[in-house]
Amino acid sequence: MADQRRRPGTTVYGNLAYDLDALVRERNLDEAGKMAERERRVQPQPQRRAVAAPRPRTAFSPVLVLAAAVLAAMVILLLGNYVQMTAISANVSQLKKDLAALDDEHVSLLTKYEQTFDLETVKAAAEAAGMSKPTSAQIEYIDLGGMDTAVVYQAGAGGLLGDLADSVVRGFSALVEYFR
Repeated sequence: MADQRRRPGTTVYGNLAYDLDALVRERNLDEAGKMAERERRVQPQPQRRAVAAPRPRTAFSPVLVLAAAVLAAMVILLLGNYVQMTAISANVSQLKKDLAALDDEHVSLLTKYEQTFDLETVKAAAEAAGMSKPTSAQIEYIDLGGMDTAVVYQAGAGGLLGDLADSVVRGFSALVEYFR
């Protein structure tokens, strides 16, 4: 019957109270063996100082050094460009403010310019300067008796060759006018 109690999956006939006591004893025996192992683990082991072996010195690869230098140069250029971009941005915003002020000034000057051609303004400015319209006694008309004519004299004749060139030019221009 002892064999049947220890094998799992076997049937047990009778009272199970005996089996419970057996299980408690087995558990105590198992734990007793484990306690010895726990006590062994808990006991401090004398610590040995391990002396680290000197590491072999590693040499840096020239490619690695070159890549680090290029990276550092790129970072410096990037920061410099950020500074330039900030300065340019500030300059652009200042120029925008100046442009807005100049636009306002342009509008006011354009208004003043248009007022100079306003007849009311011109009349007021002339009267302020002491000017007035002339009276009929101040107006005089001049009558020139004669024909209105003008005579144009050519300076120096070009001779036979010059006259021939002039007649060809006049004939050509007359021909062009005729066909128009």
